[in-house]
Amino acid sequence: MTKIFIAHRVKDYGAWKINYDADTDRRASAGFSEGGHYHSAADPNTFMIIWNSELAAGEAQARVSAMFSDPDLLALMSESGVIVEDIKFWVSAD
Repeated sequence: MTKIFIAHRVKDYGAWKINYDADTDRRASAGFSEGGHYHSAADPNTFMIIWNSELAAGEAQARVSAMFSDPDLLALMSESGVIVEDIKFWVSAD
């Protein structure tokens, strides 16, 4: 199984989470499922999301890169309060 770790900050986690939850179809169609959310102990608006995938690591990397290069998704994320310039992600295969 491939795991995708995404770290970023948002202005308001509660407001962001509503929009994130409404966008599950995009992640599912890319081959990703929820693995969990983990907040910084110092700041609940800084957190890591884990996605799971059956894709090979290289394919998962390409799909995540494409998602985070999509101007429509970046606009939605920005409108949802994501500090888009702080998005970082890593892909790891078991």
